[in-house]
Amino acid sequence: MNDTPQHIKELQLKIWLSKSPAERLKKFMEDNASLFQFWRMAQKSSNKSGNPKASNKSTDSLK
Repeated sequence: MNDTPQHIKELQLKIWLSKSPAERLKKFMEDNASLFQFWRMAQKSSNKSGNPKASNKSTDSLK
């Protein structure tokens, strides 16, 4: 997506890099866990709705 102006991207990067490596790692781990939880819930939701296109092949390794 290209809707964020460059000066905002630079500011976000500056803020991110001002954090300690431990803080950045913690945030990455929390975001990663949330993302996997979202995909598990989406898979369960699509399986319950009887969506024939829903495939659990792409998320089998997440369990």
